[in-house]
Amino acid sequence: MKNEIVFFIDKQQFKVTVTELTVKQLLEEYAKEDPSETTLVLKNGNELTKLTDLNQSIELKNGMKFFVYHNEPTPVSNGPAPVSVYGPERIVVELKELGYVPEVVQARDENQYVVLKDYVIELGRFAGRVIDLAFLATADFPRTVASAIHIRANPQLYEKSDSVPNVRNITESGLGPEWRYWSKNFCWNKERSMRRLLSQINTIFEAA
Repeated sequence: MKNEIVFFIDKQQFKVTVTELTVKQLLEEYAKEDPSETTLVLKNGNELTKLTDLNQSIELKNGMKFFVYHNEPTPVSNGPAPVSVYGPERIVVELKELGYVPEVVQARDENQYVVLKDYVIELGRFAGRVIDLAFLATADFPRTVASAIHIRANPQLYEKSDSVPNVRNITESGLGPEWRYWSKNFCWNKERSMRRLLSQINTIFEAA
């Protein structure tokens, strides 16, 4: 029996018995992404390498970590769990499968949010920063997803005064004064999962 190699794409674990895969295969067959719209990123320690040659063959090693970068900027807005489960419960199940420890909280605006404490930013100018990341838990997830992320950081990554029209919109968050609301629209017409949502959040940070 061949030894299995374990690797991760956006924290989702994959096991294979082959020793090499092309960038195109990793994107299409494992990440379920369109290579014309995304770029695979290899993370080795603190070093990030964009793999732009789709035909490049990657020698797989145990524990390799990849991220998917979405080439089109996420515009500013003005398999895992059973399909019978929706809303916050579905979000929690999928996040736990990715290795996170999510917490569902009721905010002062009476909405439910899912919070990831001590979330480490992997890409962009804020790479390495440890923050609390939250998003509104839509009642019918994964059918729909809220058009924003909420960030608590000390110091803040961006303040409300850092808003730039059509680039970033930072406002107050329903989670409280220590949080900031980043208004973003997510591409939600393909795979609808927390893995893909976190992949797009990585892209937001990469472009921040």
